[in-house]
Amino acid sequence: MKEIYRSLISIWLLLSASALGAADLRPEAIVTVLPKDAIPAILSPTFEDGQKVSWLGPKDRVVGVKIGGASRAYPVAILSRHEIVNDKIGVLPFAVTW
Repeated sequence: MKEIYRSLISIWLLLSASALGAADLRPEAIVTVLPKDAIPAILSPTFEDGQKVSWLGPKDRVVGVKIGGASRAYPVAILSRHEIVNDKIGVLPFAVTW
């Protein structure tokens, strides 16, 4: 039982030390490269049949969303340029972020 407590305390100390180091970000060290809203969101995405798409390869990565019986795939190559997609399946709105 003592070994379990020692292990848990060691893990806690390790995680606490990591968190303290991560919190040492100074605001003056943050560099803003782009102005606000410089990367446009996709507000009305359109979709193609996955079996018929010629520009998306079988090894290309996508972020998948499945709600009920509806599924969507958001290609990482497109998300890398837009970073957010606002979409809706049925009456449920959601955002995909990258």
